[in-house]
Amino acid sequence: MPTQHVQVDGVSFRSVFPAQRIVGAAAAGLRPPRLCVALVLLALWMSGGALWDLMTAPTVSPRGIASGTLDADTLEQARRIMESAALSVVPDADVAGASPAELTALISASLESIDAASDAESRDRAEAAVRAIAAVRPRGAFESWEFALRTRLLAFVGDAVTLKWSGLPQRLGALVWDLPREAIGVSWGFAGYLVLLFTVGMATIGIVLSRMNALDLSEAPAPTLAQARAWGAAVRPSAVGAILVPLVGMIVCIAVAGLPALLGLIPVAGLVGALGFGLSLLLGILAIIIGASVTVALPLVIPAVACDAADAVEAPQRALASVMSRPIHALMHLVLGLVAVVLATAAADVVVSCGFDAAVSAWTTIDDGPAIGAVGRLVPFEPWRAPTTMGMDAVDAAQAWILGFWRTIASALIGAAALSTIIAACTRAWLFQRQASEGQHPADILERP
Repeated sequence: MPTQHVQVDGVSFRSVFPAQRIVGAAAAGLRPPRLCVALVLLALWMSGGALWDLMTAPTVSPRGIASGTLDADTLEQARRIMESAALSVVPDADVAGASPAELTALISASLESIDAASDAESRDRAEAAVRAIAAVRPRGAFESWEFALRTRLLAFVGDAVTLKWSGLPQRLGALVWDLPREAIGVSWGFAGYLVLLFTVGMATIGIVLSRMNALDLSEAPAPTLAQARAWGAAVRPSAVGAILVPLVGMIVCIAVAGLPALLGLIPVAGLVGALGFGLSLLLGILAIIIGASVTVALPLVIPAVACDAADAVEAPQRALASVMSRPIHALMHLVLGLVAVVLATAAADVVVSCGFDAAVSAWTTIDDGPAIGAVGRLVPFEPWRAPTTMGMDAVDAAQAWILGFWRTIASALIGAAALSTIIAACTRAWLFQRQASEGQHPADILERP
């Protein structure tokens, strides 16, 4: 039999290895329009969190959200320490009921009348008082949670970039498991508020980001603005419900599981309650299954709504069924998605940090005043810090605050890059997971308005 030769002119690696396109989410997430949309989503979360801290008394330990809240006695002791620190600098001031920010501002205002050359001891005492207030003041719940989120995300990316892979599982667990647990430990109300912020943000803006990334893999033309608005309005209730339905189901199971214990409060009826513990056990197992399913399927729930127009009940089921049908593919998509997030966050962090340092260098060449010195430089893979305005006059302090605001914007760009890439990676993972489990091309999966 003669040997047949086949000549291959080219191989479409996109078709042969479609999963590698998930790594392309790093480039897709860094597109300027999507960064702007992600910044709006971040602004929604941050303004909502600031509103929570404004309406509630700060009770989180100064060591961070992982240390939990402070009891009433510790809060009272911290208040007395802060007031004593302020009175050591301004003995005649009325500090009763003043907040830590007001006490710090009072001390800073007193420094304007102190001559550094003639009264260095008074200045040192004032600076020590400010440090004492900062060391014991309770933090706001969202302030502590947001700082922990930013720090742990950058630590995860930093370890991945520097090839310290042995600690990556612990870093990932600190993000995925520890942060929600710590938020619940601070307050169930605060945890519920975070869920509300997440659902509203993802249903209004996250759906738009997911839809924009899904259209990258579709061969059909993008919809018009009117069609996009109509699509967003149609699927928004489904997006909210798709996140809340599994969480509410898990909470209901836990609540009902505790009902037989009410009979234990009655002497004789307690025996009936003990017999009902089997129902509590069954509901507890069901709650754990729902919780594990939410953890596995939640990254794919929003893409299921954005791409398939699935409703609130159908989206979690589709996401979980898709993962369970091809678990190896799902694991591969998860790994590739993490690679995309690390690449995009690292690139944004380095570019923004270098750009901020270049702007600081240009500024200090002309004006090397205390305001720009207080703001400092951005160091890659290190958390953002607030400018120190201690000892400045009112004008320099205001200038430092404005420069610090722009430093916050620079830090938010890094967060927007991470958020946009996470949604892009989840959307691509969903489409290729569907392709692996059902054999459909992403262009055929995508529903049109």
